[in-house]
Formats: sequence, C-alpha cells, structure tokens
Amino acid sequence: MNEKRLRLEDLYLGNIDAKHELLINSEDERARFSDSFFMPENINSEDYFSGQKFFVTGLKGTGKTALLRYFAIKAEREQGAHTLFILFKSEIKEQDRQEFDKVANTMIACIDQTVTTDQYDYEDIWKWFLHRRVVEEIEKRNIEVFKNDDNWKKYSICVKSLKVGDENSGIKRLFPKIRKGMVELNVGTNSLSSKLGLEFDWENAQQATVKFSNIVKQADTLFERLLPGREKFLVFLDELELTLGTTQQYLRDKKLIRDIVVAAHHLNIVSRKKGFNLHFISAIRSEVLTAVESSGKEINKIISDFGTNIVWHQSGGNIFSHPILQIITKRLAASERFHGIECNQSTGEIWNRYFPQLIQSQPTGKYILHLTWYRPRDVVRLLNLAKSQHPKKNQFTHQVFDSIRKSYSSESWTELTEELRTIYSEEEIEGIKRMFYGINSPFTYKWLQEHVKKSKEMYAGVDKLLTNHKLGEVLSNLYRVGLLGNTGEKIRFAHRGDDEILLEKKIMVHTALWPFLSISRHSKKNQNYNRRINTVNIP
Repeated sequence: MNEKRLRLEDLYLGNIDAKHELLINSEDERARFSDSFFMPENINSEDYFSGQKFFVTGLKGTGKTALLRYFAIKAEREQGAHTLFILFKSEIKEQDRQEFDKVANTMIACIDQTVTTDQYDYEDIWKWFLHRRVVEEIEKRNIEVFKNDDNWKKYSICVKSLKVGDENSGIKRLFPKIRKGMVELNVGTNSLSSKLGLEFDWENAQQATVKFSNIVKQADTLFERLLPGREKFLVFLDELELTLGTTQQYLRDKKLIRDIVVAAHHLNIVSRKKGFNLHFISAIRSEVLTAVESSGKEINKIISDFGTNIVWHQSGGNIFSHPILQIITKRLAASERFHGIECNQSTGEIWNRYFPQLIQSQPTGKYILHLTWYRPRDVVRLLNLAKSQHPKKNQFTHQVFDSIRKSYSSESWTELTEELRTIYSEEEIEGIKRMFYGINSPFTYKWLQEHVKKSKEMYAGVDKLLTNHKLGEVLSNLYRVGLLGNTGEKIRFAHRGDDEILLEKKIMVHTALWPFLSISRHSKKNQNYNRRINTVNIP
C-alpha cells in the first residue's frame, strides 16, 4: 500500500485557528472541513439548533470555534438556516470597546455621579447591538425569520430609530451617541409615537431625544410581539476573549463579556418561549469564564443550565479509540479521499500507514496524547510542524517527531502562557519561566520552596512573582492550564479530568515543555537532596 501513501505536504490536518480553515468559504473548503470534523461525544447539535442549549465552553484549544463553524455548515445544509458570525476579538476593536465605556459612563452619570467604572453595566448596550444586527441582517438578506407584519415593522422602526454615525461622511458606528443617558432619534417625536403606537418619555420633543434605556425596553417589548416566520437564523458569538493589556482594559472586558452573555441569554429565552427560529450561540473559554464570574451577575448558573463543556476524555477501553486519535485518523482519511484514494480500509490500517508502531519506546498514539494535553489544537500544531519541516516525507517517523520536539515545546509554552496573562504580568510570567528553567522533574513542594529562595535572589521576575502571589496559588494556576501535574502512583493533570493539584504529592512539569525549559529527569543526587529537605516521605 506504500504507493498510495500521501506525502505529508498533501495531508489536510487543519489550522490552529479553525476560522482560518474557512477563509475563502468555498464549497471545497466547507466540504473538506465538515468531512474531517469529529464531534465531541458529549455535544448534541440538535440541542443548539432547537434553542435548548446556546453556550459552548472549554479550555483554549479544545475546538470551540471549530464546533461553531461545523454547527453553521450543518444547519445551513440540513435545515436551510441562515448564519452570522460576530467575532468579539476581531470585529469589536479597542476603539469600539472604548465607546462601550463612554456609553455606560453617560448612562450611569445621569443617575448617580458617585458610580465608579467597577459598576458599569453594558447589558442594555449589548441588547440594542444584537437587536440592530438582527434587523440589519434580516432586511439585507430579505429572509423571513419573522412574519413581515405590523409587529415586525414597528420593531424594525424602533431598532433603527437611533442615529448611528454621520450620514454625510459615510461613517458607520457600532453604537449611537449617548449624552447623559439620552440618545437622538432619526425620526420626529410625533412620527415615531404614531408609527409604534407607544408613548416615550421624551427629554426634548423638538430635538427628538429620549432615554436610551427606554428605547431598549421598547425594542425588547416589540421583539416579544413578533411572530415566527418560516426561515431559521443562527447568530454565533465567538472570540469572547479578554484584552491582556492594561488592568482597566482587562476589567472592562470582563464586564463586556459578562453582559453579552446576559443579553444573549435574555434574547434566547424569549425566542424559545415564543417559538422563534432565531438563536444566539456563544463559545467561551473556561479561563475567561472563571475570570468573568468574579465581576458580579452570577452567569455561572446561566452557563450551567444552557451550556456544555467540551471534553475529550476517555474512561478505559483501547487507547486507539480515544477521540483525539480518532480526529487524526478522520483527517487522514479525508485527505486521501480528497486526493482520490478510496481504500475502504479500517481506521487502524489508515493509522499504521502514516505512523510507526512505537515512538520513544511507547505506542505512538499514547506518545501523541501525552505530548498534546488531549486538545485538538495541540495535535494540529504538532503534526503541522512535522508537515512543514518534512513536507516530502510520507510518514510521521520517529526521526520526524524527534526533529520537531524543541519547536513544538517552544510553541506550547507560548500557548500556555497566553492563558496565564489573564492573571500574571509579563515580568511575572518570566519569573515562572525562571522558576522552572533547568530544574529536574519531578520535584516536591518543599524542594521547590528551597529552590525559589535562591532564584528570588538572582532573578527579579521570580522575586516579583512570589511577592505578589503565594507559591501554592501559582502552582494551582499552572496546574489548571496544564503546565504542571502530579506524578507517582498515578499521573494527574487537569486535562485528564483531575480538578486540583495535590501539593503534598510529587509534582512534574509537562514533558512537552522539557526541551524549551531545559528540564531533565530527576537524578539520584537530587532525589537524595529532596529527601534531606523533606520530613515526609512522599510516594
């Protein structure tokens, strides 16, 4: 079968960021993406298409964006649905987020001059933003998500009544100008009242200004009066990530994400009650969700009731049936079909065609799982590195994997530390690196205590890190993102489903990071030193 084995450069293995797999969004791209997609076992797409679920959570790299993209393609093909992606990180720039602050500031200042930025509330702003996008897209695409009756006309008029941007200059803004909680309307006071059949609390009838909160309430009221149409519309909210810049930006983004969750939840609940074919589906990283939960409005209950956490665990059974390995074989099979190879072989035969039986004296599947934190993104990174450095090879050999270990280790460190930037400064992250650089693994907590005492004297980053944070707290956070685990009688890592680090047990740095951190296995000399500084014998 060697003559039918593709070269590595011809394999479709996906992109680290799933949205880049559909840049052109051609039929070929969509077909290859959906053909190679592997659905997490705990996800039921029908729950999301029916509005019973509308949040997807998971650690960075677990495939949330890929899942939303697959949902969109599946809904379009099978249900004729219309879809829209709103990308918080890419589309709502820093200038737009500053506008959120200005809007929230003017709304609150008119009520209470003593309110601080910690108490800013963006829920009404997000509601109006989502109302406006729905109206714009439905009218632009001329689709019947709602009955095109008087109720729809009133709702559309209300949502579009706010002045947004400068018509003469062609400038389009995401949000209206709000002064002291008031906003100017596009239409006259009498005209708007007569068209909507509603009474507004006008601030200035001549200038047609009204409270922004009043307009949002009216939009909510009119939205509930709509009647469902014959077409389905799914709005996907992705890239709900925190700005890792100044503390002020970070705190602001926590509240922005918190309130878009609340606003989307509100509109989804109304849609479900009224039988609307409109659903807002969001993906949120677990570490972002943890940070957001500390900013008031207990959204954890909303996420728990209407969300699903993506997991790639396997409890027992043959390791070859692990879902991460199935993702690989499915993409290999899709690549062969794309290039006209139809072998109708088992997944095991496809796997054996491209991978050796053993790497580093262990089954290749186990080697890859232990090197990748059991996340699809890590698999993509690992295999794409091999593909880019050895494009003419036709197998992922032992030598290929050995040659990319340092590069993969370096990129993995960068990935993990991005998650830590929601907690630690750049200098503190450099301190984390210095704390583990060149040590032997595994080690004990007491040994590390002695080690960091010396490191603090030599490296300012370590000193700042442990001045601002307790060592146990740091280790817990490093365990949560996958940098550390427990070893001994049982290997324990967060990505394997073990929630908390056990500081009284032996601790290890994830082996994928060893090349980058110049870590070697625990020597006998260090084991003797470890015993001297510990009073408790750790198994």
